[in-house]
Amino acid sequence: MAKADKEHLDRLGEVDLFKRCTKKDLEALADIVDDVSVEAGDVICEQGRVADGSFVVVEGEASVMVGDEIIGIVGPGESVGEMGLLDHLPRSATVTARTPMRLYRIDGDRFAKLLESSAISRGLLEQLSLRIRDLEHGRGRTASY
Repeated sequence: MAKADKEHLDRLGEVDLFKRCTKKDLEALADIVDDVSVEAGDVICEQGRVADGSFVVVEGEASVMVGDEIIGIVGPGESVGEMGLLDHLPRSATVTARTPMRLYRIDGDRFAKLLESSAISRGLLEQLSLRIRDLEHGRGRTASY
């Protein structure tokens, strides 16, 4: 496994969304991750636009806004945009870099093929279900957008 792939594997394994994935699933996911750098002020996800990718924050911070209201800040180890990969609906929030950032981008088409060919979907669905239950009970631990 290449050094970049090993780093991807290690970092992805620390993300809540992927904690229930097997090592084999994480390896397959690491293979479709692209490193992306953005500058402060760059829009990562735009509310209302249909998602074509998801992001894992490796370095830096971003603001999450719904309309004109900041509803959260995301940082290293957190993910944004994953719901759009699953439901193909417009994004529910705008995510803008507060600092220079390094991200792992997961392309929507490549992710869909991965879901079709592996058991990774079960782990993802379980984790998303836990998030929804936490939000329903007012205990949102980590918000993802």
